Amino acid sequence: MTIGIVIAVAGLVFILMNQAAWNWVRWIGWAVGNLVIGSIILFLFNLVAESFSFEIPINPVTVTVTGFLGFPGLATLVIIKQFIL
Repeated sequence: MTIGIVIAVAGLVFILMNQAAWNWVRWIGWAVGNLVIGSIILFLFNLVAESFSFEIPINPVTVTVTGFLGFPGLATLVIIKQFIL
């Protein structure tokens, strides 16, 4: 029982010390950060565009496009909403 706990703790310490094991955590943090930034950009845009009776819905697709592409993605969403939809 105690040997199993010691092996588990040693394995956990080895994994935590290995930087390659944390690579996926960085990627997830980067992606979540971009999604948060995208939602903030969309919120601020909708706040300003409300005076022109224009709105881009905040949903996972628009947040992802805006978060990963930035302002060019927002401009693309505006063009799609204005001219295609």
